[in-house]
Amino acid sequence: MAIEFMVMPLSRYIAGDFISPAMRIAWDAGLPYSLIGPHGMRQIPQDTPFGGADASARREAILEMLLGDLRALPEIGDASWDESSVAEPAFHRVDPGSYEALLEDAARPKKRGLFGIFGTGPSAMLHLGTTLLLPCDFAATIEMTSPFVRRVGSTPRALKELSNRPWSARAASAVETLRTALQDAARRGLPMIVDQ
Repeated sequence: MAIEFMVMPLSRYIAGDFISPAMRIAWDAGLPYSLIGPHGMRQIPQDTPFGGADASARREAILEMLLGDLRALPEIGDASWDESSVAEPAFHRVDPGSYEALLEDAARPKKRGLFGIFGTGPSAMLHLGTTLLLPCDFAATIEMTSPFVRRVGSTPRALKELSNRPWSARAASAVETLRTALQDAARRGLPMIVDQ
């Protein structure tokens, strides 16, 4: 299964108002891009957004509702990003096995003292295990229930977590891909979604 770190406004992601690199590759090779879902197979015509021809209009229609949902999260305060941004989204494909190793490493208890001689404590890696990272700083992760259910983390905190621990060789590729995606999200001031 493909896993992609997607940097874009949430409204764009929810409405499917984007064309992914995988879609372009299929079309450039003269192949149809198809999705298999609960209602069977759906083909997306060339140069049509993932969410269909009306994705842009749907994005505009949900914008106020989404902004209301975000305002209901006190943890992010007045931090904001441009949900109506027309900047091209960024996609960072990660190796699924390496990403799984990264999540396993991040969940391991933290060793106290040299070689753990003082035992272990809970993992300090809270934000790396989330599937939505916002471009603002907050200490604890957030449970978002609308417009979709996700555990939400902070991009600046996730970047710190990546730097605060040694990683296994198996996780190395995902660590670099995630670092690049998070830096991209921070530079653009946009959310990063883990799309699986």
